[in-house]
Formats: sequence, structure tokens, C-alpha cells
Amino acid sequence: MRVRVKFFATLKEVFGGGEREVELGEGANIKDLLDTLCDSSRCRQKVFDDSGEPRTRIQIMKNRLPIQSFDGINTRLEEGDVVSVIPPMFAG
Repeated sequence: MRVRVKFFATLKEVFGGGEREVELGEGANIKDLLDTLCDSSRCRQKVFDDSGEPRTRIQIMKNRLPIQSFDGINTRLEEGDVVSVIPPMFAG
């Protein structure tokens, strides 16, 4: 399945642009997506804390809704979903 990911502010530089399309296997979730996207130690350091969980200060949205409205990091993704990854200074 294909998922579109949007990055804002300082995360554009970390991820190499403002938007990417990512191919994931069926049943993939937000954690799988972030693991796929973070292929460098710099990226992992910006996105994940020492325990391997996404940093609490980064807002992650699925189709304009916070992932906390679903199942957090385990939120399942579907074909055509749009995921936004927003750093703290950009979140309102």
C-alpha cells in the first residue's frame, strides 16, 4: 500500500524534503512507517527517544487527526492515508 507523508519545518531537512510517498506492506502501522523513513542515525535521534518510542514533542497526524485519537504508535495505516509529522515549534 502507498501512504503519503508530509514533513513540516525543521523535519523537512531531516527527511530530505517536505513530502514523500512510501510503500508499506498490508497491516503496517505508524511505527512501521517511522522505522522505514528513519534510515539514518540522525533521523532516528530526532524522531525517537532512548527507549525507541517517538518523541512526545513531535505531533503525528493521520488524515488530519492526532494518532492519539486512534491507537497511538500502533495506529494501522491504509492505502492513500496521509501522515503528517510536525515538530513542536510548528504545532499550534
